[in-house]
Amino acid sequence: MTMLPPTTPMPKVSLRSLLARLTAIALSTTAVGTATADDSTVELTADVAIDPDVIDPSDAAAALGRGLALAVARMRPIEATHLVTTWAMSEDPMRRLAVAHSLEWQFKLIGDGVVIDHLAQDPDPLVRIEIARAAWVRRGVADVYGALARLIEDPDPDVRAVALRAG
Repeated sequence: MTMLPPTTPMPKVSLRSLLARLTAIALSTTAVGTATADDSTVELTADVAIDPDVIDPSDAAAALGRGLALAVARMRPIEATHLVTTWAMSEDPMRRLAVAHSLEWQFKLIGDGVVIDHLAQDPDPLVRIEIARAAWVRRGVADVYGALARLIEDPDPDVRAVALRAG
């Protein structure tokens, strides 16, 4: 019998530390960015899974989304866009869902229509449901109608229902 080598656990970042970092940015008295590569900013942009601890993952994503919206509103536009797009392209579904939740809040973001379009094609129906809501919220400031049109014809009935109400 051959033994497999022990596997290294996948790195994770704590939900609490991410929320603390986003809160610190949101409460900052000056516009800040993510340009400095200290440990606290690396965990924002690193594509590692988020450990929600005892929090329901959907609730954790909603909390992260609100924290992300507040933080992005305080950041310089290029850093805000970098952070949101990094999370939108993440392998971690919680980060993508957090972005979808964040876009339901009003804040300026360069490229928000592109992010919505990208997440409208996400494999996770929960992300697509939230991005349909975000598209409805941002329909006056971003080009979201193509994404909404695709979501109205989504194979998931829950996604279609939300998109139909949004469109």
